[in-house]
Amino acid sequence: MFDDVFDDKQWKKARDATGLKSALTEKVSMGDEFKRFKQSVTVAAAKALLQKVALYEKQLKDKHAKDKYYAKLLKLVQDQKAVIESGIQAVENPPQETTAKTSGKVQEKDRENLNEEIAARDRAREYERTNKDPNAPIYGEARRVYLKLTNEFKTVEGKIKTERAAAGELLQKCKALGTNAGLQTNPGGAIAVARKIFETLEKIMTKAGDLHSDFMIEGQVVRKEEGAQAKATKALDALVERLTEEMGEIAKTSRACRLALKSMLQPLDKNPQAEEILRRLHV
Repeated sequence: MFDDVFDDKQWKKARDATGLKSALTEKVSMGDEFKRFKQSVTVAAAKALLQKVALYEKQLKDKHAKDKYYAKLLKLVQDQKAVIESGIQAVENPPQETTAKTSGKVQEKDRENLNEEIAARDRAREYERTNKDPNAPIYGEARRVYLKLTNEFKTVEGKIKTERAAAGELLQKCKALGTNAGLQTNPGGAIAVARKIFETLEKIMTKAGDLHSDFMIEGQVVRKEEGAQAKATKALDALVERLTEEMGEIAKTSRACRLALKSMLQPLDKNPQAEEILRRLHV
């Protein structure tokens, strides 16, 4: 529940990155407070830490609002404050147990969601442990998203490449169908095959498109928090460009396949089923 709360070393590194290289106030040492919390991670300790963070925030606002580091440091403090508050909320208000009336399917879905959440958290910890990327943001949601995307990029790219290969196989089937000698003698069979090819092509475009757009949307978190010129943002932009190139190739193959289907179905345009497919091809 408190995995994203800093320890003393993480705090110092993040604080230094804001431009403040020393203690802010004699009233509270946040490094000591984070270190103390990590030695005893409990709700009581979290509440005590939250009070110290609030005191630090007050000192920052009251006495340092004109300093150059103010905005970045304030965001850092408020981010950690939100993380601590979320952890306390999660512990004190855990999800309610499902009742006996809850269907087995809902319970199973809840278990799947919980397992995926745990797995995602474990992956995030592993990404953090093994990270050596100098472009990674120093802290916060931008860092978590950046590490996730850069570590999982090859998997996403591999899945899109798989869809590209599948689209290529469909194109060959489209071309073969157009030269099928049984097209005129058994138009119903040919139309059924054409429909199956078209529906499979649609699924390929949807799956690849979702992978591409999900990666881009998550990357916007880094762009928003770090800025367009940040090294982390530019690194993700380069990865998005690679995925976009793959999507471009899939789109070309998809168009070629649709054109082949159109050429094959046009002589059968009096057939209602062929006519319906032609309308959906959009070429």
